[in-house]
Amino acid sequence: MTTLFVVLGVLLVLERLWKHVLVVRFFRRPRPAPTPPTRISILQPVVSGDPHLESVLERTLTARSRHARQVLWLADEDDTIARELCARVAARHPEVETRIVVLGPPPERASPKMFKLISAAPLADGDVLCVLDDDTALGDDAFDEVLPRLEEPGVGLVFGLPYYTSFENAWSSLVACFVNRNALPTYVPYTFLIEPFTINGMFYVLKRATYERMGGFHGLEAFATDDFAVARHVREHGFRLAQSALRHPIRTHVTDWRQYARLLQRWFVFPRETLYRGLRWRELAVVYLLAFAPAIGPLVFLAGFLAAPSAALAVVCALYVLQDVTLFAHQDRAYLGGPTPLSAYPLVVLGGLLLPFQVLFALVAPQRVNWRGNVMQIHKGGTFDYVRRRGAAREAAR
Repeated sequence: MTTLFVVLGVLLVLERLWKHVLVVRFFRRPRPAPTPPTRISILQPVVSGDPHLESVLERTLTARSRHARQVLWLADEDDTIARELCARVAARHPEVETRIVVLGPPPERASPKMFKLISAAPLADGDVLCVLDDDTALGDDAFDEVLPRLEEPGVGLVFGLPYYTSFENAWSSLVACFVNRNALPTYVPYTFLIEPFTINGMFYVLKRATYERMGGFHGLEAFATDDFAVARHVREHGFRLAQSALRHPIRTHVTDWRQYARLLQRWFVFPRETLYRGLRWRELAVVYLLAFAPAIGPLVFLAGFLAAPSAALAVVCALYVLQDVTLFAHQDRAYLGGPTPLSAYPLVVLGGLLLPFQVLFALVAPQRVNWRGNVMQIHKGGTFDYVRRRGAAREAAR
């Protein structure tokens, strides 16, 4: 029994090292040659509430780029704060073409984000469409990293790699460490085994011609989350998805444990009800091999210490934790620009220990999520019903 747990522990150490090698190989690939300047329409749905929102939106206008930008900020008609904030930022940068698109509430069973994107797309006149979340900061020369990938044969959509830069309190730091620890080892290695089958919806680009050839995103508003819905839509029309080496920072303030729990619940419930129900067997096998199996690492060591404690298992466990922190430190500094402060490193370890319990929670969690004030009941396959809409309480009080 002791030997079994030691062997499993060694395999977990090797698995993490193998993933790190693939991450290093991924970023050592030659950078693609830049494409000629083009006009890009940035569609950025905006919802007020986060203290970082103004600085993130300002980066949309000030990030260095060779390409002409048309920025469409998509705001709710009852979100006065968001509209005023967008107008204030736009007034400081008249050199960039901006437009605030004010939209009414989405219909029943229509995703707020996708409803906004579909409604605003006819106003975008760029040769390339860029979908950008309002907590995602646009980096300098970001489009030079992704647009060449759109020229590759069969590629219809290119997306990036997220990381977090919010460390202003313990809960924000815990979320940031969770993402920064897991993003690269999760998203990158599987691209060496199979074609990407989903995207990160925080930032992606596609040609206007591709969007029109697919009939736009019409019909996708029925799904609660856009990531897999868009990815499946693109693939069903015969296009490939391309994972770029672009890293884009996310700034989200997490106020307390309740918001932290809601955020993690959404991140795990959405894939459970959408992504994993629509994959082919080979894609599912890769997901379980690269994502779920390693996530149970701490449980393996816990079970080992309970069933057959030994000095050898303690050594392997210590090596597992030490390697985890060391490899994270390298990836954080070499590929993410070092956003994680040393003071937050204990949370990196804590996040790794919590991961298996979060995965288990995702398997039994209620299918009801709170997404930016919209409470949704998620159905199998990813469709949903509104339980309560954002702003409903304000309307009832009037």
